[in-house]
Amino acid sequence: MNKPDSDGLFLGVDGGGTRCRVRLCDGFGNILGEAVRGGANTRLGLEKIFSEIIAAARDTLEQAGLPHTRIGDIHAGMGLAGLSLERERKCIAAYPHPFASAVFETDAFTACLGAHNGQDGAILIVGTGTCGQAIVDGRQLAVAGWGFEISDIGGGARIGKLALEKALLAHEKIGMATSLTHQLMAHFHHSPEEMVSFAETARPSDYGQFALTVFDALDNGDAIARDIVEQARLANEQILRRLMAFGAARLTLMGGIARRMADLMPDDIQSKLVPAAGDALDGAILMTKRLQEERR
Repeated sequence: MNKPDSDGLFLGVDGGGTRCRVRLCDGFGNILGEAVRGGANTRLGLEKIFSEIIAAARDTLEQAGLPHTRIGDIHAGMGLAGLSLERERKCIAAYPHPFASAVFETDAFTACLGAHNGQDGAILIVGTGTCGQAIVDGRQLAVAGWGFEISDIGGGARIGKLALEKALLAHEKIGMATSLTHQLMAHFHHSPEEMVSFAETARPSDYGQFALTVFDALDNGDAIARDIVEQARLANEQILRRLMAFGAARLTLMGGIARRMADLMPDDIQSKLVPAAGDALDGAILMTKRLQEERR
C-alpha cells in the first residue's frame, strides 16, 4: 500500500444519538484537533447531522490553525448510528457534503476497526443499548442494535426500564419487594403517577441512568437485581456466541457497562476478551485512509 501524503487531512467521525465526536489527523496520524457536537444518529435527519459534523470539522480546523476553506481537502470517514437501516444508507450516499471525499459505515463497524486496529475481531458495545459487530476475512456481521423499542435487551436502558417495572409491581404488592424496588420507588417519591410522568417523555438514556443502581444492588445480593442482570447477561452472551460462530477469535467489550458484563461472562468467552487497541475515531480514520489508498 502507498503511504498517505504528509499533508493529507483525514477526519474521523463517531456519530451517536446524543453526541458527535470528531478527530482531525494528518497523513502521518498526528492529531490536529478534536471536537464534540450534538447527536449524529441518521434517524435525527441528515440536514441536522451534517450541520453538526460540519461544525465539528470546522472546530478542528480552527484548532489546527487552518482556514475553514480547507474543509474541501478533508477525507472523512464517518461511523454513524442508524446506518444499519438500508433506507438511511441510500439517503446519506446521495446527500451533498463539502468534503473531498466521505465514506460511511455504522458506528459499530468503525468501533470494531478501531478496537482491533484494522485486524479481524469482534466487539460488543454495551452501553445504553447493545450492538455486536464482527469483521473476519473481509466479511462482516452485525447483530442486535435495532433500538430500545424492539432490541438491545442487554443494554442499560432495558435494564433500567425493567427495574422500574419491577419496582412498580412491588409497590402495588403484586411483585417481589426488595431494597432495589424500594430505592427506585423512593426516587419517584413512592408515586406511580410521578413514574408515569417520567415514562411519558423518557428516552433510552433516561432509563439507562438506573442501570448502575441495579448493578450496585446486585453487589449487595438483591434478588430482583440478580434476575434483571442475568436476563441482560444472557442476551449479551448470545450475541457474543453468534460473533464467535462467525469466526471471531478476539472479542472486545465496549461501553458504559462493558466491564460489569465482561466480569459475568463464562470462562470460554472471557478467555477471548482483549482490550481495545483504539476507539471508533481511530477506526473511522483508518477506514477513509484505506479508501484513499485503494484509489491510488
